Amino acid sequence: MNKNVIIRLCILLIFLGGIFIGLWMILQNSDPLQQAEILETVYRKGNYIEAGIWFIFAGAFAISAMKNRDLVRLHRIVATFTFLLFGLSDIVEVQTGAWWHPWWLFVWKSLCVLSMFCLLISHLKIRYK
Repeated sequence: MNKNVIIRLCILLIFLGGIFIGLWMILQNSDPLQQAEILETVYRKGNYIEAGIWFIFAGAFAISAMKNRDLVRLHRIVATFTFLLFGLSDIVEVQTGAWWHPWWLFVWKSLCVLSMFCLLISHLKIRYK
């Protein structure tokens, strides 16, 4: 990793730590019912934010697919749909309340993760060939 990547990761870690500490302080000063409501809100909004991040990844892969050819283009198209579907699964997760229930949502998410893993292996094979 180069210096810029390390700096960005440190900033992200500090930001996430600040969120965690702030949430912890809020939860310390509230009754159990308020704590449950706060955690439910964090869960819902967090999943929508996560879905947005997956949609951004899907958009980046779609743009990259337009700039490439052949096998790389095919992989980028598959990645686009995989990340798009994974983002949609996070929106469905908010509606169902859990990533493992109903069973088909668990299968949906598992297939997306399997696709991501296969794309990573394929990318590494091509890159280090």
